[in-house]
Amino acid sequence: MAIQTKTWMTSFLFKEFLSFFKRSILGGIFPSNHHLLILDGHGSHVNLEVIEQVQQFGLNMITLPSHTSHVLQPLDVSYFKPFKTTLNNNNNNNNMVSNNYKEPNKIIFANWVDKALDAALSKTNLKNGFKVIGIWPFNPKAMDGRTKPSELYTTKDNIITLDEENT
Repeated sequence: MAIQTKTWMTSFLFKEFLSFFKRSILGGIFPSNHHLLILDGHGSHVNLEVIEQVQQFGLNMITLPSHTSHVLQPLDVSYFKPFKTTLNNNNNNNNMVSNNYKEPNKIIFANWVDKALDAALSKTNLKNGFKVIGIWPFNPKAMDGRTKPSELYTTKDNIITLDEENT
């Protein structure tokens, strides 16, 4: 665990994470034992030092386009979404009524988190995230129909223009 004064990832912390990640891989990282690291495009993930470190370790790294992790990141699709949904369902009016409309204390909230983790964290959920977005098994058509361009904009001759029908 690492703590810093800011609330976001830094290049220094990310490089420390990569070193920890490399040490944590069972069997090691080498050309016949590939590992794929999927990341958002945060600046701490995409700088020359990080790319050199990743290449030195023999990792394969891809960064997702901005604002797409909720659709393209396997854990967002298969784990974080069910976790958040279950946690939000626990924090509903029925629970507030049974708690006499008091704010939940740390023990109650920890219980909600525990139930949400139990509901979301499973091998099946984790594997399904990679399957749904087509990473493993590889399926280039997995995302067909799941995303579409904005209806407000159309492109003509590679120039983005406002679609007048929707204004």
